[in-house]
Parts: sequence; structure tokens; C-alpha cells
Amino acid sequence: MENDSCYIVDCSNENSSLFAELRDELIKNGYVKVKCENLPDGDCDKACLNTIAAVGGVCCPYDDDSESFIWPVKVLELDSPESHLQASQLDRELVLHTDCSYEHDAPHFVALYVVQCDRSERGGKFQMVRTQEIIDKLSPETKRLLRDETYKINVPPDFRKGNTEYIRGSILLNGEKHIRYRRDIIDKSRLKEESAEKQAAIAELNSIILSENQLHVFQPKLENNMMVLFDNRRFLHGRTKIQDLERYLLRVRFNLS
Repeated sequence: MENDSCYIVDCSNENSSLFAELRDELIKNGYVKVKCENLPDGDCDKACLNTIAAVGGVCCPYDDDSESFIWPVKVLELDSPESHLQASQLDRELVLHTDCSYEHDAPHFVALYVVQCDRSERGGKFQMVRTQEIIDKLSPETKRLLRDETYKINVPPDFRKGNTEYIRGSILLNGEKHIRYRRDIIDKSRLKEESAEKQAAIAELNSIILSENQLHVFQPKLENNMMVLFDNRRFLHGRTKIQDLERYLLRVRFNLS
């Protein structure tokens, strides 16, 4: 992805033709970037949710609260072995992954709204890689195992719905077109009890994801009040280690109606 164009959204005016264009772009390419201007009362939450609704998005709650649409991506604690917070609440690098990997029917799209960007040169940079590029690098046997076998995937406590602590599911979905994966929530204790072949398949997938210098990593330039919307099935995403501790994003998962 070399195109880093940005659409301007005037939050004080309705523009149905623009939002139709944004929706088409999102469906066609799986990615669109906008900048919100003239926010009423400077309300970033409202600007984010209204933009999603305007492209026909239906927001998905991240826990049992039916109104829990916005997850704040902000450093609450420096990363340490004792940390029990979610990865998005720490300053650590986020390795390439898909959102909601712990749900059988994960939302198809993700929006990230930048309230405060990381003002350092290299810190906290959002990045994406096409899912197909990673799948194409897998060996046929690994594809088969990740498609046909199931793995135990832990549900982080903050995102549990009901009493679901984990799911069992395959990694490759929809005829090897999509990935469901976040390496830190694959149950490591259970994985040690799996066959050597299943362990090797996960190891191969990890080696590809961690070899970012061999992938076509897209790193869009993001400023305050910019927003990226992307297809969670067609891209893995991550970020570099945060250096500006005031960096603050809003994350919303959604489907298109």
C-alpha cells in the first residue's frame, strides 16, 4: 500500500456523497484515512462514532456492556513482567495481529481515531501488512494445520463476554483468505501439549510475523484528529513502541450494514 491519501470530513456539515465514497473505498481497498475538522465542542468520541455511522458502520461492544464501543488506547503503565493491563494500555510494541482474535465471529472492521499522536520520530507508529502476504509465505503443511486444526485462544479479562475465558478455533479462516491471530493470547501451556506439527505451524507463523524487514509494512502518517478505518480480515496491524506517553487513540470495532 503506497497510497496514503486523506479525506477531509467537516463534522459540522453532512456530506452524503463523501461518505458514500469513503464506504466504497473501504469496501474496495480495505482501508481509508480521514481527518475530522470542525468538531462540535471538540468532542473526539462523537466525531469518531458519527464518522463510522455515516459510512454505514454498526459499532460492536467489546464486552457485556451493549454501549461499550470505544476502547481508549493510552499508556496507563510502563510495560514490565508484573503488568496485568492490556497490551494497548502499555508502552510496549504491539506485534502484528488481528483485532478480536478471541471471538468466533470477530467484527470485520476497526477504526482508530487519533486524539493525541506520538510526537516522537519513531515511537507509537501505527503499521499494517496485508493478510494475504503473510499467508502466501506459509508452507502448504502449515496452511493445512492452521486451517484444519484448532488452538486454544485466551480471552483477555477486559474483553470477556459472559463467562467465556477462552475459545478453541482455527487460525486460518474462509478458505485461507483470512487470519485470526494474536500471538500473546495463544495458550502457551496448552500449546506445549499439542502435537509437534501444530507447534511447528505456530512457530512458522510467528517467524513470518516477526520478520517485519521482509514484509511490505505500510505506516500511514497520522496526526491529531485523523482516523483510519480498515478491514480486520484483510490486514494485520501493530505499532512501534510508544515513546510519547501522552499518545492517545480511540479504538472502535464495527461491521458494515
